Amino acid sequence: MFKKIIFLFAFALGATALNETIDGYKYFLSGPNIDQPKSVYEHAAADTALNLLKRRLGDEPLPELPSDNVAAVLKLKKSLGTEMLKELLAPDTDDADSFWLRVINNSSDSWVSADARGVAFLPNVSYLQFAAWYASPNADAANLAANPEHYVKETVTTSTGLSSKILEGWGGVTTNFTIPNFGTPDRGKDPFLRPLPEFPIQEAGDKNLRDGTRFGVLHISLRPVSGKDYGQPIDGFEVYSTVWYQDGVSDDHLDQERRHMVIEIVNLTLQAQKDIQSGSFSP
Repeated sequence: MFKKIIFLFAFALGATALNETIDGYKYFLSGPNIDQPKSVYEHAAADTALNLLKRRLGDEPLPELPSDNVAAVLKLKKSLGTEMLKELLAPDTDDADSFWLRVINNSSDSWVSADARGVAFLPNVSYLQFAAWYASPNADAANLAANPEHYVKETVTTSTGLSSKILEGWGGVTTNFTIPNFGTPDRGKDPFLRPLPEFPIQEAGDKNLRDGTRFGVLHISLRPVSGKDYGQPIDGFEVYSTVWYQDGVSDDHLDQERRHMVIEIVNLTLQAQKDIQSGSFSP
């Protein structure tokens, strides 16, 4: 679980990004208010998730857990399983419903975003291959390990894209929600979505609470990048992940989302690299 991480600040394509080597692969990451290595965000999220689960379990015996908290929370989540995680976290998801309804009630008609961007240089993965992997069952299989605050993700393919049932948290706001319509962005309905013409692959979808209330919109975009622009020997691709909320949300919460998305970008692209390299996924 320990990764060799080398980091420095780099200037690429007009934006400052944190340059990290993770598992031997080069990443340029940006988004959170304070740039830190991805592992710092991930261990903080693991503390949140592990403390939450231990509190909900009370005096229940725990399996023997690794000392590394990221590995520990993953093992604990796997040992509990999907249905037990849903049951354990039910009080927290009720609290999250109330949190999001307060945000909506305290909002105007304006929307604000949390953004995270990651440029990855992976020998077996292009932006087209990652898009295919992300739409496959492999992405759901990787979800539990993709972020310590991931608990459940169940996705089906529909006539217009993907539909997911998700249980996850952002800084402890542990929300049970759906994205029923992840597909081509609908800018007629959501004019706040950035056009991003330089990104040839874009998908977006509503984030709905269990009662159907729309509390957010997810927008993910992909594009190829030239290795020369980043001083790299191979070409790579960029993941631009944005979640939109109404303007009653605090920037503290938005920054939890930025950190969350940086972790996801790295872990999901690394898993796509492993799956394609091993042959377990053929794009």
